[in-house]
This record gives sequence, structure tokens and C-alpha cells, in this order.
Amino acid sequence: MNLGNHLSILSKASSMDLVLEPYPHLVIENALDPALFAELEASFPDDALIVNERPVADTWFDYPACKVLNNRAISPLWQDFFRYHTSTAFFRELTRLAGPALLRLHPDLEARAGRPLDQFNVGMRPGGKENALAPGADVSMECQFYVNYTRQPRTVRGPHVDRPSELFAALLYFRQSNDDSIGADLDICEADQGLYDGHNSIRIATLPAEVDPSAVKTVRTARYAANTLVLFLNSSRSIHAVSPRSPTELTRRHVNFCCDVNFDLFQIRAPAQLALKRRLQSLPLGWRLAKYL
Repeated sequence: MNLGNHLSILSKASSMDLVLEPYPHLVIENALDPALFAELEASFPDDALIVNERPVADTWFDYPACKVLNNRAISPLWQDFFRYHTSTAFFRELTRLAGPALLRLHPDLEARAGRPLDQFNVGMRPGGKENALAPGADVSMECQFYVNYTRQPRTVRGPHVDRPSELFAALLYFRQSNDDSIGADLDICEADQGLYDGHNSIRIATLPAEVDPSAVKTVRTARYAANTLVLFLNSSRSIHAVSPRSPTELTRRHVNFCCDVNFDLFQIRAPAQLALKRRLQSLPLGWRLAKYL
């Protein structure tokens, strides 16, 4: 049992909860103290605040820590929660629990960063995903409110890997009590070896990092249930998916946690046509050509 900060999503987790295959992950039900979770749930921001005047559509919307900590409409408890989960203290707590597994997954991590894992400089993303790296930090931490609309039947997201610079990711679910929709669970997946070109490279099927569904199988499912935590260490093996969700006016709600290093931990290899499209999209006016690929 972790005796750290009572706000921590890891307060009930131990290294024994970490499942190493097919990649290191943990699933903790009732992750936060029930009274704390109830207080957070009662003050979870309205969808409109998280959407933040963007056109509403059947997709996801996030609201990052840099905005949370500067918005007086968000409760002090939530601000403390976000402040802790973007802090050095939380990163140290995570590495005490999962550091050995992380270094087995990425043996050159400390050498590339130039210092031991327990001495990494930690910062908060200064501008959400648009400004993802904290100046002078070895790891840039993020904590975000997330809502996902599913007013039409759809797969929230199929099998994929996260960005190669991401060190870990976690989700804490805030499913609403009157949400009777089906699905929106997180699937932990395992891929055929044919997707891999060596230890640190994975072949994708479509952009941004989608994996051929026929090449993977689900080995564990974390149910979309209130106060359930899912956390995984990121690598080319960390394929996951969100199961199809039935139509509902209620959003899928969770808090997302992640952190990035200043370099890629693995490579994503796209088919030649997709690789060219990605390259064109990065060039001035290249999108005009990319749309024809």
C-alpha cells in the first residue's frame, strides 16, 4: 500500500499490482478514497467548460492543467489534484512503483536523459499539447479533464499506440451514475510479432498511429467504471483500444495523466504512402498535395 499523498491516483497501488505482460500496466478499482472521489465527482466541471467554445462533435475534448490552474471557476480541490499530478512528487511516486519496469522497457532512458531516473527534472506542460515540453525539464507532466461525445454509435478509438515521446499514460474514470451506455472500456492488446521491426519499432496501418485490428488481440479489459484507474508504461508494445460505445447524450468522462521526454522512445513506421502524406503535411502548403494521398 502506498502511503504517499492522499490525492494520488496511486495511493492504493503497489508494485505487486503492476502486470508486466503484454506490457507493464495496472488496473485499480476504487483507486481513490470514496469520500475524496465523491467530492471530486460532485465538482467535476461541466462539459461546456471542457469543450471551451469549440464546436461540439462526436469526438474528444481536453482541458489541460495549465488552464485548470488558472481558472477560478474550478474548485480548489481539483486545482490541488492537478497540481500534485504534474509535480516532481508524483513523478517520484510513480518511479518508486514502476521505475524498474520502466528501465527494463527502455534500458537507455537514463543515458539519453543524462541523469538517473530518480534525479529527472520535472515540469508541467506550459501550454497543453500545443506547447508540450516544459523548459529545462527531462519530463513534462500533464493532467487533463477529458470528455468524449458518442451521440452516434461508433468506435471511440481502435487499436493504436501513443506518441513515441510519451513515458506513461493513465486514466481515472468519472462515469456518471445515470450513464447506461454500453462499451467505452479500455482494452489492453497484444500484437502479432509481424508488426515489429526490432525492439523499438512498430508498423502502423493508418495515421496517426493506428494498428491493423486483425493483427492484435485483447488480453485484458478495464471497465469504464467510476473511480477505476488504468495506467500503463508506453512503448512500441503498448497497444490499446477503447471499445465501441452505444449512443448516448452523456459524455465519457475521465481525467488523463501523461508525461513526455524530449526524445522518441521508439519509432512508428507508416506505409510509404502514409509516410509521404505525413511529410507533406509538415511542409508549407503541403497539405494541398497530402489530401490527394
